[in-house]
Amino acid sequence: MTSSTSARARRSGKRQLETVSTRVMILNGAERLIAQKGVFGFTLDDVAAPLKVRVPSIYKHFASRDDVLVEVSRRFIGALSLQFKVPDDVASAPRAALHEACSAFVDFHVANPAYVRLSLVDLATPQGGVEYVKRAAGGPFQANFRSGPLAPMHRRLAQLLTAGHRAGEFRKVPALDFYRLLKSALLIRLVFPDDQLQRARRSAVRVRRIKRELWEVAARYLAVETAAP
Repeated sequence: MTSSTSARARRSGKRQLETVSTRVMILNGAERLIAQKGVFGFTLDDVAAPLKVRVPSIYKHFASRDDVLVEVSRRFIGALSLQFKVPDDVASAPRAALHEACSAFVDFHVANPAYVRLSLVDLATPQGGVEYVKRAAGGPFQANFRSGPLAPMHRRLAQLLTAGHRAGEFRKVPALDFYRLLKSALLIRLVFPDDQLQRARRSAVRVRRIKRELWEVAARYLAVETAAP
């Protein structure tokens, strides 16, 4: 390799590194602003200012503000797809395994308030606006249950519920219905009546209470029905 070729390769690598770094910083800034101000509470000027750039610089990486929000949503979809882990010994303790998975599900949402806000926008604007999480996940919720990046998560949840049913600890319920219940109950708990996402720090006591309340909802839904005497 000649010295000129080597220099061009180094410059090309540097430009690629700078592009990736700037893109990540834009997404980090947008995610922080979503958590603080809401999905519609900030502009691209707000994203650009801390980076010491102008808005046209953002357009080098993203086609629009909506494109930024979809890319932020894709980050969360990747992390969400890892939820509901199934331990090797799930058959021996399915209730404990699901309890632990629900606890981790709460931790994920508490740690990612921007995702909660983006999810609520999707619920509030079905086909009436840009549904950011839906677009990032690849399509409608029911379709994602069968295919796409979230399908493995849903299959694991179904495995947990099936293990509990076989052990006689849960009644037989559709995994899709259980997920709907869990998700909706958690989203509401996080934002109503006192928007806990606005708090800079959530106490461990408050998080434990949310986990306890969510598990109570889940356990009541899964309770095995006993025949009347």
